[in-house]
Amino acid sequence: MTRVLLAWEAGAGRGHVVTLARVARALQGMAPCDAALGWMDHAGEIAPWCEGVFPGVSLPYQRQARKERGAPPNATWADYLADCRMADGSRLRSNVAWWLDTYARRQTGLVVADYAPCALLAARIAGIPALAIGTGYGIPPADLREFPVFLPDHAEREADEGQMVAVVNEALGPLGLPPLDALPEIYTRSGDIVRTLPMLDPYAAWRSDDAYMPPVADFAGLRSVQADMAFCYFSTTELQNEGLVEALCACGLPLRGYLPGASDEVRARLAASGMHVESGPVPVAEIARTSRLILNSGQHGILCLSLGAGIPQVCIPQHLEQLYHARRAQDAGVARVVWPQTASASEILAAIGQAWRDTAMAELALERGRELAPRFTLDDRDTLRAKLAPRLSA
Repeated sequence: MTRVLLAWEAGAGRGHVVTLARVARALQGMAPCDAALGWMDHAGEIAPWCEGVFPGVSLPYQRQARKERGAPPNATWADYLADCRMADGSRLRSNVAWWLDTYARRQTGLVVADYAPCALLAARIAGIPALAIGTGYGIPPADLREFPVFLPDHAEREADEGQMVAVVNEALGPLGLPPLDALPEIYTRSGDIVRTLPMLDPYAAWRSDDAYMPPVADFAGLRSVQADMAFCYFSTTELQNEGLVEALCACGLPLRGYLPGASDEVRARLAASGMHVESGPVPVAEIARTSRLILNSGQHGILCLSLGAGIPQVCIPQHLEQLYHARRAQDAGVARVVWPQTASASEILAAIGQAWRDTAMAELALERGRELAPRFTLDDRDTLRAKLAPRLSA
């Protein structure tokens, strides 16, 4: 029986583990699986479906180093990879060697990789089939000549892709990787599981419509017209922004929040201001029933949940991937985006108030939700099983 290894190396937040946990659940009765996670914070969500869940190698984003050198936001995926130290030959070789050893020890026959380029490179060296899973933004086509710029107002490139190709070839050639001609070739794989909406995929022109699976966002139908709360989901470091905390405390709206990355001090401040702070994830049906507005940072999962439920949004992105997704929702008329990251409390407060009162945006959000409903599913287990089954039999 084919043994599957679920791999996660880069990116932040709970969504990556949730995505792989859906795969692990779908594999029950079909194939045994393990999960190697770059961070173990949410490992409990995938553990029930795996034989082994253990720390893997990671590609942490070097945010502080960028800040210290006054770097512009990542214009391309190459810039992002460089800030995850993919241009460090020694680290790259060590990470790929770890995956090769892990595949051998766990007798891996199929890899499913979420934000895990080193795992994909190792699978190619080992001759193991590998699927890339995730949002469209994080699954670039491997046959690009270079990574494109997605946001014209953030087009200043830092990474030298030719130099990065040379580093990859020098570091991994001795391990058996065929020479690369272009950097996107690091994403060479056997297939994709693209879990997004075409409207959010910057590579939509490279994919057919049947390449898409429903987003990893539970679906419970459209929002209730009686909804009377604003739901907040800020999953990582968003609430280190004092302006955002001040705006939430001062907005005067009936707020409910799931804030897994917030400090105890911030949680206490928000609770004292009147927010109902949740201790765990809120069921989607409950969010749809009670939420008139959703506040987030443009994270793919909650953004898709809001689109499918027809709930207008205020997005306060932390980086360009979130900004890209948030702007696509704004272009569709169902979100307001607060950018740049240095926006003041008064700017955030104004956006929240305007969105709360915007009945036209609320109506359009419901209309868009009706249009998008066929793209969502109540349960993705059978869909995933159908997608995975041919890979397991092969």
